[in-house]
Amino acid sequence: MVQGRIRRLGLAAVVAALACGCAPQHAAKNTTTRSEAAPSGVVAGAGEPHYGSAVPPLGSPSLSPAVTGKTVLVVGDSWSASIGQGMSEVGSSRNTVVNAGLGGCGILLPVGKETPETCRKWPTQWPSHLEKYKPDATLLTVGFWDVVPQRLARDEEALDLTSPAHEKAFRDRLNQAISILTSRNTPVYLMTSQQVGHPQYRSSALVMNRVLREASAKQPAVRLLDLRGQLCNDDECPEVLAGTRVYDPTDHPTKPARARLANWALNEMFAKDGA
Repeated sequence: MVQGRIRRLGLAAVVAALACGCAPQHAAKNTTTRSEAAPSGVVAGAGEPHYGSAVPPLGSPSLSPAVTGKTVLVVGDSWSASIGQGMSEVGSSRNTVVNAGLGGCGILLPVGKETPETCRKWPTQWPSHLEKYKPDATLLTVGFWDVVPQRLARDEEALDLTSPAHEKAFRDRLNQAISILTSRNTPVYLMTSQQVGHPQYRSSALVMNRVLREASAKQPAVRLLDLRGQLCNDDECPEVLAGTRVYDPTDHPTKPARARLANWALNEMFAKDGA
């Protein structure tokens, strides 16, 4: 059933995402302000573009009329759920948004009770979503949960993606996710991590972004949405952009910010180069 062109699954997923207090082991609440986040002159990571000091655009102010009659499946973490909620708010009158983003859920599948059982079900749940809803495109965002230190085996130390073993594990899971999400020849859009703006996560987020860029360069059906470039330049990730406060108290986009990010993402999916 569809209510107001928003799948009931989407509403439930958004509520779960924004209400979930779960986190991987050793994932501390972020308390860093973005004015402190990336000191001026920070060098971009390998494969990372240089953004200079230009003010980031914070998405798009409006949704293209070309974005009509489309179905989008949103999967990943709470940022994915938040942007999916924005997609519903700006585009559900003429599109269908299936929001299956979940707070506290990446794709790494770490061990331990810190990871809810629902987070471990994506390898079986996503194929069923694809079969049921037959989306025109899929959005995957895991830019927070999979950059923080996690344990991939019960007897090992919690490490982040700067560990070669954890980078490989993330790459392997990403390839699995891409294989699932493109199985119906559906394009999948990967969002880069904005966590480069936080000193404690920056190095791990740069690894993630490199892996995402490499994946998008290898397969035509895998496309990159540079969320980091929408929120940050080489100097900082401003708290206010385009006259809009970007982050709410939970460190997710505010309603106006997620609307602009949703417009941008949908326009990139369906209104660019004749898509």
